[in-house]
Amino acid sequence: MTRAFQNPDDPPGYAQYRPDWMRGQLHSLKPFLVPLELKDALMNAELQKRAELEAKQRAEAAQHESASRAQNPTTVADVLGHADERAALINAFERVIARSDLAHFHMVLTGDELLRVAELVLTWRDDAERKQDAELLRKLLAKGARREVVNPGLDPVRWRRSLAHLYDVHPHFREVTDFVAHRVSLSVASGEALWIPPIHLTGCPGVGKTRYASDLGAALGVPMRRHSMENAQSSAALLGTERHWSTAAFGLIFELVLLGNHANPLVLIDELDKAAVGGNCNPTGSLHSLLEPATSANAVDALLGMSFNARLVIYVATSNDRCKVPASILSRFREFEILPPMGEQALQLARVVVRSVVADSGVGDFAPPDDAWCHKLAFYTPREIGRHVHLAVARAVANNRRHLTAADLPPDPNDSVHKDRPLH
Repeated sequence: MTRAFQNPDDPPGYAQYRPDWMRGQLHSLKPFLVPLELKDALMNAELQKRAELEAKQRAEAAQHESASRAQNPTTVADVLGHADERAALINAFERVIARSDLAHFHMVLTGDELLRVAELVLTWRDDAERKQDAELLRKLLAKGARREVVNPGLDPVRWRRSLAHLYDVHPHFREVTDFVAHRVSLSVASGEALWIPPIHLTGCPGVGKTRYASDLGAALGVPMRRHSMENAQSSAALLGTERHWSTAAFGLIFELVLLGNHANPLVLIDELDKAAVGGNCNPTGSLHSLLEPATSANAVDALLGMSFNARLVIYVATSNDRCKVPASILSRFREFEILPPMGEQALQLARVVVRSVVADSGVGDFAPPDDAWCHKLAFYTPREIGRHVHLAVARAVANNRRHLTAADLPPDPNDSVHKDRPLH
């Protein structure tokens, strides 16, 4: 006889009618069903592997399509690599600055302008140029519309130390340092972003104009770039070169503001009086707009024709002969005539330069000269002092000395060469 029996070893759904003699473990069906379970497991593994392969192929195809669109953009979304709607993209890019953040952040580029240029880039006929400019726009999109505004006055302790250093190292630039300090104080009191009007330092060669500009940038805590006018042939270095030229590139201001991290970097325009102006050469032309707050707020770089806000850029220009600088440029600067230091200022400056040169010589155990030695050098300009001390230190080291003697001193300033030269 047979009766219904469910063996606990049987998988669900495998109910069997068995004879009584097959009820025991000895006659379990499980050993016969193992190959079926293994077949199901292998089939599931194969299906999963096939699904993973298809997902990988889809991802690679999407990546290839994205790369293809980046190389040959046909829409603004391809140019910017951003699929959001226009309004959403602008809002995400600009991230509006709250009133309380105006002293710390400054909007340098609008979303509308970024999209306008992106649409313009689509019209480029050259595929390489279109790809290159699309990559540049994607960098700007990633950086956003805001840049940090550096203001040393927000850290009063550090700012006081920086001012003390400027007064100590550059005593004959006191009027300039006062001017900058007043602007910093005004920005802190008003809660507005720090803006320092363009500064023009004019004076005889060697009085330390370039060195002061460098130390001023360090005191303010802003990045600084030097632009020499001596060999400049056009204004392209500052505001870029137009697209149709083979040397097309963006300008220094575009690089500092839009590709940099700060809205108020310092640009040193060195040797402004040596700019060759005439004929087709006009390297100072772009300064007319850059030095004016109203027009620099809408500065235009020639490469992309992109308008951006460069109003907070700090400009410090130097020249030896102000008469060679166009009047239209001079009128845009706050001008300071730097005279050689006199009396105690000259001695103080000599001490500073001597200490600096000895420290920079790399001879750690070299003894600093005494005041009598510094007083002897006070008759020279800072540049001449540095040159004399370099030679004196080298001469002393060559003679196995770690101190300066009278033999290392330069010629007496009251000799036939310097007899008519007073202590400044």
